[in-house]
Amino acid sequence: MCCGIVNNSAVYGDEGFVSIFDGKTLTNWDGNPNFWSVQDGAITGQTTKDKPTDGNTFIIYRGSQPSNFELRLQFRIVGGNSGVQYRSKEVKKWVVGGYQADFDGAGNWTGTLYEERGRGVLAKRGNKVVIDENGKKIRIGATTNEQDILAVTKKEGWNDYTIIANGNHLTQILNGKVTIDVTDNQNSKAATEGLLALQLHAGPPMTVQFKNIQIREIAAKQKKIALIAGVRSHGYGSHEHFAGCMILADAIRTAKPDYAIDVFRNGWPKDAKALEGVDCIVMYADGGGRHPVVPHIAAVDALAKKGVGIVCIHYGVEVEKGEVGSRFLDWIGGYFEANWSVNPHWTATFSKFPVHPISRGVKPFTINDEWYYHMRFREGLKGVTPILSALPPKESLSRPDGAHSGNPHVRAAVAAGEIQHMAWASENSNGGRGFGFTGGHYHWNWADDNFRKVMLNAIVWTAHGVVPQGGVESKRLTLDALKENQDYDAPDKFDFEKIRTSLKLTGTGAENDPRAPTAAIASMRVPNDIVIKLAASEPELKSLTNLDIDHRGRVWVCEVVNYRKNLGKRPAGDRILILEDTDGDAVMDKQTVFYQGHDVDSAMGICVLGKRLIVSCSPNVLVFTDEDGDGKSDKKEVLFTKTGLPQHDHSAHSFIFGPDGKYYWNYGNTGKAVHDREGNPVVDLKGNRVIDNRKPYVGGMIFRCDADGSNFEVIGHNFRNNYEVSVDSFGRIWQSDNDDDGNKAVRINYVIEYGNYGYKDELTGAAWKAERTGMAKDIPNRHWHQNDPGVMPNLLLTGAGSPTGIMVYEGKMLPSRFRNQIIHCDAGPNTVRSYPVLPTGAGFTAKSIQLVDSTDQWFRPADVCTAPDGSLFVTDWYDPGVGGHNMGDIARGRLFRVSTPDANYDIKPTNLSTLTGAATALASPNLATRDLAWTKLHTAGIEA
Repeated sequence: MCCGIVNNSAVYGDEGFVSIFDGKTLTNWDGNPNFWSVQDGAITGQTTKDKPTDGNTFIIYRGSQPSNFELRLQFRIVGGNSGVQYRSKEVKKWVVGGYQADFDGAGNWTGTLYEERGRGVLAKRGNKVVIDENGKKIRIGATTNEQDILAVTKKEGWNDYTIIANGNHLTQILNGKVTIDVTDNQNSKAATEGLLALQLHAGPPMTVQFKNIQIREIAAKQKKIALIAGVRSHGYGSHEHFAGCMILADAIRTAKPDYAIDVFRNGWPKDAKALEGVDCIVMYADGGGRHPVVPHIAAVDALAKKGVGIVCIHYGVEVEKGEVGSRFLDWIGGYFEANWSVNPHWTATFSKFPVHPISRGVKPFTINDEWYYHMRFREGLKGVTPILSALPPKESLSRPDGAHSGNPHVRAAVAAGEIQHMAWASENSNGGRGFGFTGGHYHWNWADDNFRKVMLNAIVWTAHGVVPQGGVESKRLTLDALKENQDYDAPDKFDFEKIRTSLKLTGTGAENDPRAPTAAIASMRVPNDIVIKLAASEPELKSLTNLDIDHRGRVWVCEVVNYRKNLGKRPAGDRILILEDTDGDAVMDKQTVFYQGHDVDSAMGICVLGKRLIVSCSPNVLVFTDEDGDGKSDKKEVLFTKTGLPQHDHSAHSFIFGPDGKYYWNYGNTGKAVHDREGNPVVDLKGNRVIDNRKPYVGGMIFRCDADGSNFEVIGHNFRNNYEVSVDSFGRIWQSDNDDDGNKAVRINYVIEYGNYGYKDELTGAAWKAERTGMAKDIPNRHWHQNDPGVMPNLLLTGAGSPTGIMVYEGKMLPSRFRNQIIHCDAGPNTVRSYPVLPTGAGFTAKSIQLVDSTDQWFRPADVCTAPDGSLFVTDWYDPGVGGHNMGDIARGRLFRVSTPDANYDIKPTNLSTLTGAATALASPNLATRDLAWTKLHTAGIEA
């Protein structure tokens, strides 16, 4: 979710609302000026007989918008049809598609929820509707009588319209009357974020006006899940309800840290209030007549009718036929019915899965368990989606008939080859969800990644949470982890070796190599509307530091082996590689060694500028030139020398092309000084030698210069380990900085030019622990001398970490919450984040939202860069540790692509043959493309 509304002209109203229209100008609003203007303090759209619009046209709000919000505005309309678009996608210039709060001059559509360029009418006014996974619209009640809505509608007068979008729940209110209430469960179509726009409809002449437009963010409701573990019953390793619940709870806490998870041992919680506000109840317990839900059937039924999800595991799916069985049909769509269902132990192979959130990331698997089957389902499986299905072998019915062992009905079904369902999902008419899972007799089976993922996906889905595209990831379980929390002690001489062998476990992890590239994506976690793909890996690649991407979409990387203790392990020296995708599948199938040598050992900066390549590898900054375009360096020059300590990540980093045609770069506090190619100290435009001696500069610095190193400026100073700098299209500078390791004070800075950023005492050079007047009490602020006069404030503290590459994303591929925002790698916590900013005074405030992270603790994102198509590429150092100048692995490195689903890597040619083409290319999200475009226009001079 976007964590703030970025709008330099925003006015704050009551109750946390922000005004996004100033009543005077169309600042941050983008529409066809032939139709849209400001009149009488209102955004006005107008067509006439002489000036019609060819199709529906929209004025689009270009400020950042929260995913979950309440929008308030006033409108009036004369003739025609209009509406308020929300969570919409841009189709082409001034045209969008998505949810629309409809209204019209005649009053025929006012209050309806319509999906422009999509599913059409989603809910007519006056209706409460649930849209199921398949897109079926189910009316479950009324909101307001339609005549009452019409009665309060002011024809050609000002009307109040409120739109509330919270998760998948949409509400529209007109003049105090709720017109629609929709729960959109069609995950393939439902929008969770997008653009806000106002419509001017094609057709007869009309005028529509909007004013007093305000919006406030709705904080996402914390999901609450209760896992009820039944009493012990079957002995060590079987029906381990509490231990199983703890495994599931720990996994969800890790994957969904904002969820509240409670586990209740030995049956139902004694305090009825424990289930207040719960989104999902998971029951893993012995069932039948002693099922723990039986005494609480009325209370749970009341919760289920409110939409609370119900999950039942193994014996927990069995209840007695009658009232309780009927409730299970209502809650989860099916149950184990004695003398109808059976409970044999058998090995099931699950090879095909339905298109459903619970199936996400689940791969075919085979496993032995007490798989109950032949469940009693709702008639015609109404609202039920089978998830795990297979045909049991005839041997599973080898026992004589009995309440649980066999019956004529099940024997006939298996003999006829009827596929049986061992896990199923239920969508209920009131919007609630349920899930039944018949496996789980053997506690050890939770070690199977796919077995476990089905259950984790199901719990999140049943709670109306978002299941990632790759499913809910969790760490591989070890034998030691499986032993924890069991109700019984292990018997003497228990055969743990048999368990270890059958599940391919060790005491510390799985025998199958979790470090293999094939396991990389399974460990990644990205938002539901983002996908991540492994673009390249070992054995073709080794450890990667920085990257850049050229106008052709080729990825240039610094590949490092000769770092610190491994210096000399690669006798020919480290490499600069060009990685290329030749068939558009985002996998790099061509690799070219651009340059190899010891002068690029441990390079930590790379910048592609047409035929030239700038490589930052302290103590030198080198410029390579490919004169003939064959992907090989033809010339090497030194741009700066004696600049930073070699083999040190606090030294020189990447050059970045800026919107002013200048080049920005930085070094940390081991940079010490900058010298030109002849070794002479560089003097900046202010006449100061660029040296760390407090005359005036100290510590890490940010620089700006021309392509040849001239017109040198120091933009900011007094940093510690500022790994890389980024500049947006407005010339605003952003950077991260690492603390003295272990102080949980990693910071993000909005860099005000020529500012002092407080790592050392500016006057004495003293470190942060030295006593001083006004010394801050907390370590992060004390560490950065935030109370010292003249020290620039930090934008954001992110805690402990090892911050690396940073950029500003100015593409259009990723969802809107990431656009025009900082994207930052932090190798310490294995994450790539975005920091949406909000203007505050002369600066900004920011929050943190996750883009990519991994359960693989070796994932070490080093750098991130935007490709010409708007996708991102991330380099992975891939190492067991980070910091301390150590390198534990020299054989592995990865490159990942981050994009929207189904986005091929399709790079269109850049047209620089004309000035118009160059002007178009200047808008590319890719800096290498902008550099070429800017150079073309600048060279043209006044002609441009």
